Amino acid sequence: MIDQSEETNELEMLRSRGKEAVSILVGRYRQKLMRMIALRLDRRILGKVESEDVLQDAYVEAARRLHDYLDRPSVPFFVWLRRITSQILIDTHRRYLGAKMRDVRHEAAFCRVASAGTHSACLAAQLADSLTTPSQSALRRETVAELRAALESLEEIDREVLVLRHLEELSNNEVAQILGIDKSAASKRYLRALERLRNVMLADNSA
Repeated sequence: MIDQSEETNELEMLRSRGKEAVSILVGRYRQKLMRMIALRLDRRILGKVESEDVLQDAYVEAARRLHDYLDRPSVPFFVWLRRITSQILIDTHRRYLGAKMRDVRHEAAFCRVASAGTHSACLAAQLADSLTTPSQSALRRETVAELRAALESLEEIDREVLVLRHLEELSNNEVAQILGIDKSAASKRYLRALERLRNVMLADNSA
């Protein structure tokens, strides 16, 4: 997460250096964006589309729309850039998956949670790592299965909060801005989702 002074510095650089600044900032946020792309790029088009291609297209689009952003910079540049990257992913999936992506009502949700099962599996594995030791392989497999089932029972937005916090490694402020909710609401949803997972684990352990 960047603080207010860094955000101001980024805006000043974008206004003074234009597309050159966009290139610099894309490089600065490259790791975070590549993590997001790798997580959300549908497996069915792997081999046809590389994460680098998506990031390059996002850079081109960000440079093209820079003046629009500078006219009304309502969110930090990273959040705006991530939104553009998200739209590039939607367009890419639509292009390669064709009719399977035609229902525009589901396209935004597809990009937020491109594969709830895949995300749940990744998140469950990460959380299980924090609850078990490497020698507890059997327990870990059982824990992953329990956590995955619990994750898939959460509301979509609560699961997305966990994905953004744990898999994309974003701050609570960034999560709130990305989802368009208050910081307090993002924090409450995060804590509530963790509590629900904790209760599931406690119930299973006491059974």
